[in-house]
Formats: sequence, C-alpha cells, structure tokens
Amino acid sequence: MVLKIPYLFFKSLDIMKSDKKVIMLGLIPVILGFICYYFLGGYVFNDLQLIGKEYLSKYVDASGWVGSVFFGLITILFAVFMNFTFFIFVSVIAAPFNDLISSRVEKVYSQERDDSDAFSGILKKLPELIKNEMKKIGFIIILSIINVIIGFVFPPASFVLAGLILAISFVDYSWSRNEMTFSECFIDVKKGFLPYLLGGVSFLFLIAVPILNLFFLPLAVVFFTVIFCELRKKNA
Repeated sequence: MVLKIPYLFFKSLDIMKSDKKVIMLGLIPVILGFICYYFLGGYVFNDLQLIGKEYLSKYVDASGWVGSVFFGLITILFAVFMNFTFFIFVSVIAAPFNDLISSRVEKVYSQERDDSDAFSGILKKLPELIKNEMKKIGFIIILSIINVIIGFVFPPASFVLAGLILAISFVDYSWSRNEMTFSECFIDVKKGFLPYLLGGVSFLFLIAVPILNLFFLPLAVVFFTVIFCELRKKNA
C-alpha cells in the first residue's frame, strides 16, 4: 500500500481532472480560501507576527547575530504554524463542500451513478456537518496541544504527528459519512497508518506556501478519500 502512494496521488489528480462535479465543487473551497486570506491574512501574517516580536523583544536582546538568528527562527516557525493553522481553518469553513467532494470521489471510485443535487445535499446535511466539524475541531485542538508538548521534547515526532493530524482532518469526511464508530476509525488508522502518515507529511510540504496551498485543499480531500477507498477495497 505504501508503494502505491505515488500512484494514488496521480489517480487523485486524474479524478479531479476528469470529473466536472469534483472540479466545480473543488473551486468553492479555493474561492472561500482567497476571501479568508484577503480579510484575515494581513492581520495573521503581519500584525500578529509584529505583536509577537515586540513582546519577545522585552525578554530577548534583538541586537547582534544571536538575536537575529533567534528571531529569524521564531519567524519561520510562526509562519509555518500559522500557515498550517490557517489551512485547517479554511478547510473547516469549506467543510460542506469538502464533504460533497469526498462523497463524489467515493461514487466515482466505486463507479456508482450519482444523480443527487449537490446543493440540496448541503442543506440537508448542514446541521450534521456543523456538529461533526465542532467535534473534529476539538479533537484537532487536543492533538495539537499534545503535539506542541511533544515538540519541546522531540521535535521530529511533533512533525510526524502534525502529518497524521492533517490526514485525519480530511479522511474524517469519509468516516462521518459512513457513520463509523470511534473504534472503527481507530482500526482504519491502524490499518492505513503508513499511507495516512506519509500522505499527511507529504501534504505538509505541499501546503507550506501560502495562497498556493488553497489549490491543494480539494486535492487533499480527493487524495485521502482515495486512500480510504483503497483500504476498504483491500480489507473487503
């Protein structure tokens, strides 16, 4: 399964390019992301960072090469962390459309006919989706706190856990739609641990560039849904 990850990535690209519904639905999260960047990006990546620097300068001498290196590293870490957080934030806002993309991918993958009205489906499932997203946010926050603590002890493990968190945030659409219990989700992660982990770590690099990462948002939904379908087919 691990060796198939490059194949699954290109298969995900083929699904996106060949299915008009996936393309149309995929554009919506991108547009929502651009709107969020326009209204919040300046504050998050400029003003908030400046406030942090001013606060740290009270306790750390910014003059000299030591201070420059320290603030340079802090700036990079802040940018990476905020970019990852912003990406998750946009994906949560776009959750109804991400869920429809995931649902469509499952139908395409299993070659089922899809005659459903996408937008009526959003309205019907909106309360359930909001409830599920709230649960997911809470779960991600708990994992993120654990991740920060681990990062102080062993930074590489923190990076790996961040990749797994990213994978879970996208495969969760399939888990929720198929009404899987917590134990079933845990078993799914256990069986597909390496594909989910390697896929999550790979997308951490792909989403590292602000704005460009918006185009990887629908692709991430497709990719992790494809992995989920492959695992189900393998374990059927």
